[in-house]
Amino acid sequence: MRLTSTTVAIAIALSTSIPVFGSMDADAQIGGRLRERLAARTPAAVGVAEQKLQFGGMERSYSLLAPQRGHGPAPLVIVLHGGGGSPDTMITRWSEQARTSGLIVVAPKGIGRNDRMGTWNASGCCGEAVTRGVDDVAFIAAVIDDVSRQRSVDPRRIYVTGFSNGGMLTHRVAIALGDKIAAAAVVSGALFGNETPPRTPVPMLIMHGEQDLVVAFGGGISPTGFVARAQTLPFLPVRSSVDFWRSANGCSRPPVVSVLNPSATEETSTGCRANADVVFYDLPQGDHSWPGTPGRGSDGRVRFGTGSIRNETASASTLNATALIWDFFQRHPRGGVR
Repeated sequence: MRLTSTTVAIAIALSTSIPVFGSMDADAQIGGRLRERLAARTPAAVGVAEQKLQFGGMERSYSLLAPQRGHGPAPLVIVLHGGGGSPDTMITRWSEQARTSGLIVVAPKGIGRNDRMGTWNASGCCGEAVTRGVDDVAFIAAVIDDVSRQRSVDPRRIYVTGFSNGGMLTHRVAIALGDKIAAAAVVSGALFGNETPPRTPVPMLIMHGEQDLVVAFGGGISPTGFVARAQTLPFLPVRSSVDFWRSANGCSRPPVVSVLNPSATEETSTGCRANADVVFYDLPQGDHSWPGTPGRGSDGRVRFGTGSIRNETASASTLNATALIWDFFQRHPRGGVR
């Protein structure tokens, strides 16, 4: 992509809240020096350490947040940023949950043309990581091993979640690393149709907005031009991804459908092999976003979505994706019931 195209893409991102490569990361929305001031004020800036890791002939890194609560092994949640994003945005989304629940939260950094525009090689997307053929699934496995050497991690409660391009990689990590992770969750991600069957059943939560203009609900090449140029394969429709996991996990029963509010439906598939449930949140009015993402109030101050897990009377935007995902993870340790 030429400099002129990149400049246009960044301008579009800042004016429409759809950043480069489809990440809805708060840093890409806010931009520049304001982003730095925001990071300095938010809880995510406290207690986060950057860790270096030699992998694939490169120096890679990840952000680590490990609140001190108790002395026993703690759950580990790997959180993968969207394309064109960076680890601090996912840490921000998970920092409060980490502190209240005693989680170790780790946000690896993708590969990009500069330090704050990371991408992941999810086979069909995106950008620099695909171009360079980076083995990001193996990188995530190396991160899990590295954190486990440094911290007291409960091996039965290792989870991965991601947004957009990070969600695409989450699918692939779950397929390849079912012997390491207990469950996974994808927000606004996609499969491409070239995936191999998972090694083992993995509980999966998928959340996607039908009005997504970056990773379209119906699949195909992204309607957003600069994302389309980062693709090497079309996205599968979201329901194909849901069906992929229902089939892979051997979910034989019809899903139980619950209307949470006028703009959010929950479809739960149980009776799956190894208790590997599949839960799908269909958001008819939802766009390309992480529900509960920080926003700005009328006074101009940054607000962070906290609220209840779901609001029965409000819109889908009041769903708290982080809380929903953690609730799902808690119910799915590796090997069955805790």
